[in-house]
Amino acid sequence: MKYTLIKSFFALHLLIVLLGSGLIKQHNKLAEAFLLRYASYTGGGFGYSFFSPNVGNQTVVKAYTLDGKKHLRQDAYGIGKNLFDSRLSAVIHTFRNQKAYELTSRMIASHVFANRPGTGVAFISIGEYVPPLMKDYRLYQKTSIFREVYNGTYKLQ
Repeated sequence: MKYTLIKSFFALHLLIVLLGSGLIKQHNKLAEAFLLRYASYTGGGFGYSFFSPNVGNQTVVKAYTLDGKKHLRQDAYGIGKNLFDSRLSAVIHTFRNQKAYELTSRMIASHVFANRPGTGVAFISIGEYVPPLMKDYRLYQKTSIFREVYNGTYKLQ
């Protein structure tokens, strides 16, 4: 009996994950609300890129800064190297519009100015790496292309 309940739970969970991933379209608002809530609690929804049918390009934020000695430094955010970066990655992958990009670039500029004293100017570039088509990759070993979608220049006053 105990193993039957466990197997039933895992089967139900797998079914809900498949429904929540978008493989089957939902027309019932109540069922869709339940699936979204369940997915947010368990992580079993469209947030898993290997279940998602429409995985997007990798969006990153590049920060170019000049210090007091005019040395150029480039940093990348949104690549998941620490907890802050992972959270930022989730934000820039979720909200894809100009206002969100503007607010994100201002937040990154504030982060840069707070963590790097003496930084005079920060150029923030938000863009996405667009992978090549598979046939181009196989033939020419092309790499991803960075396509900028927003930029801003900030100066500490």
